Amino acid sequence: MHIKRSISGRIDKGSIGHNNRDFIAPNVDKSRTHKNITLVKEDIQTVYHELFDKALDDYNARQKRKDRRIKNYYEHINRSKQEKPFYEVIFQIGNTEDTHCGSPEAVLATKALRHFVDGFQQRNPHIRVFNAVIHLDEETPHVHINFIPFATNQTRGLSTRNSLSKALEQQGFKGEGKNKTCTMQWVEHEKQILADTMQGYGIEWERLGTHEQHLDVLDYKKKMRAREVALLENKVECTQHQLESTERVLRDADNAIERLDKEYAKKSDAVEKIDADLEVKSAELQNTNEQLAVNQQLLLVTTEKVSQISDIDSINVKRSMLGDKVTLSEMDYNSIVELAKKELAAEHYSSEKDDEIYRLNEILQALNKEKALWVDERSALHKTIDKLRSQVRGLTDQLSALKAKYDRVIQFIDSLGLKEKLDHFLHPFYNRKKSR
Repeated sequence: MHIKRSISGRIDKGSIGHNNRDFIAPNVDKSRTHKNITLVKEDIQTVYHELFDKALDDYNARQKRKDRRIKNYYEHINRSKQEKPFYEVIFQIGNTEDTHCGSPEAVLATKALRHFVDGFQQRNPHIRVFNAVIHLDEETPHVHINFIPFATNQTRGLSTRNSLSKALEQQGFKGEGKNKTCTMQWVEHEKQILADTMQGYGIEWERLGTHEQHLDVLDYKKKMRAREVALLENKVECTQHQLESTERVLRDADNAIERLDKEYAKKSDAVEKIDADLEVKSAELQNTNEQLAVNQQLLLVTTEKVSQISDIDSINVKRSMLGDKVTLSEMDYNSIVELAKKELAAEHYSSEKDDEIYRLNEILQALNKEKALWVDERSALHKTIDKLRSQVRGLTDQLSALKAKYDRVIQFIDSLGLKEKLDHFLHPFYNRKKSR
């Protein structure tokens, strides 16, 4: 004998933390949480890489301007005002009065829901399910299906991108006005699939019209929420200020590093120029030393020749008729004069080379001192750059932690259905302008 039960189905904002019981809402019976059935549980960012990385690489390769490139598509969609990073659809069989968790009817409903989810991914080729849980710790069995819609062969933006409407259109659902959108058509289609599945478990679909009122998903009273929301709004605002402050510091640090990198490059160029000058001057000094060595050798030879001349007594000297003067043969006289000239020339040349060596040594010493100063400055700059980069890494980690904290807070607020209220609180001027 068949029993009749209603079917509820709707698109919801979704909260992975609520679905996976990372936090417990007041309408949850903790003693039954272990009975929940997790059908799919994957990391959303990993799925994003799987779906969009190739299209993202192709898109970035086409962009000539760096500021138009997208580093991380998941974060890009997270910041988007048009698309959501993921969607959720909830299906429920019966209500708290006729299908209460723990009853025989609830057992049948749970089996039907599980069977229904098994074929969900195959029926929806442009919807990627990454989380699906059947809750049995609330009033009535129901399933939360979290998914990422993706449209392919797109001409604008990424060729494969996140878009619920485009994804559903590619599955054959085309909107026909506000009362028959592609989303509404798709949900009704899935409800019919669920009804067909229920038939196999002896449950007939009782069509009552609108059944959204039977869903018990985070059904808090407004008075109970008010205090919690005020605290969360305050926390979000503080986190936003921290994020903005950290981002400003990061920008300043990046600018300082860029400036110091340029200065470091200039110092390095200066040191290289001094090194080149040192090489030239060293080569000149080496040539001078070599030439001096040759001249000294010549002087030595000349001196030896002078010493080999016979003593003055051995020279044939004749007394002059004019007094104590002596006379030499023309040959001896010319020999002595030539030797004297050579010795004087060698001594003069040697003196010039000594002066040149002294001058070059002074230049080398000055260049070495200048090089030492530049090297010290370059070393100090390098240490400053390393210190700044270390600070940037610390600030980047701090910024990542703040962003993660901010995302968790926003996700929790979104799960309460209060994101619009928060937006009005944080951007009152923009929303007033928009509403005109």
